[in-house]
Amino acid sequence: MENRKKFSKWIFLIPIILFFSLFFLNNKSKETIKTEINVTPKMEASASASASPSAVSLLPIPSEAPRIISSTGIPILTYHYITNNPNPEDVARNSLEVPPDKFEEQMIYLSTNGYSPITLDTLYAILSGQVAKPSKPIVLTFDDGYIDFYTNAFPVLRRFNFHSVSFVPTGLIGTGYYMNWDQIKEIQATGLVTFEDHSVTHPNLVGLSYDDILKQMVESKNILQAQTRYPVNFIAYPYGASNGFVQQAAREAGFVGGVGTYFGKVGEISLNMPRIKVSGFWNINEFASRL
Repeated sequence: MENRKKFSKWIFLIPIILFFSLFFLNNKSKETIKTEINVTPKMEASASASASPSAVSLLPIPSEAPRIISSTGIPILTYHYITNNPNPEDVARNSLEVPPDKFEEQMIYLSTNGYSPITLDTLYAILSGQVAKPSKPIVLTFDDGYIDFYTNAFPVLRRFNFHSVSFVPTGLIGTGYYMNWDQIKEIQATGLVTFEDHSVTHPNLVGLSYDDILKQMVESKNILQAQTRYPVNFIAYPYGASNGFVQQAAREAGFVGGVGTYFGKVGEISLNMPRIKVSGFWNINEFASRL
């Protein structure tokens, strides 16, 4: 009876003890969660770095900002197809092609107005002070290595003795609508065209891992140099897309400079130089106004 009285005396303390016990455990749980949230990403980053050592040095490297230069810069023109669209329903292609008659008219304009088409190697030499700058330097670039560069563009360029640059995806050469290696070598033998890098398979490099970006660049550079026996110093990023990873891979692959597709003129060599995309819809006055 005495024990029962003692028990009833202290029983009211049980809820209080339970309350403080639950409060303590809840706070402890929150502290544990906070610790896990703060620590886990660092641990994952460390594990990722161990699995891919090359990724560690890439993290702080920013994308090289677009360099849109004033009208005193040197224009780099971009062409794709030099032909008439064989499929009128392919509306997207219209923005990428210049009909042969318009292309010839544009080259006549450059010739009669004193422009001096140069290669990117010469552009580098001019901007680094190695050679004198002609009065009106301009760079003519042709992307993708289409067969119409061989059949329609190059005969006109040769007639005017114009230098130019052809960016080719090495894995597509000799297939479909593309030039083959014999045609490329025939053109290069004239000394008027330098063939530069445009990756192996023309992927959007921004969507690839660093290792795959570097592989696309190194393989295409090596293949192109082996075929042309000429140093490949420049790259045109497929779709004009690049970022810090892509530009660092270009630097690691040994490229001196790279070009995108945003509008502007060039005042210095960089890994993200602008170009002027030539439209087949322009008349000759519109073409002239962009130079």
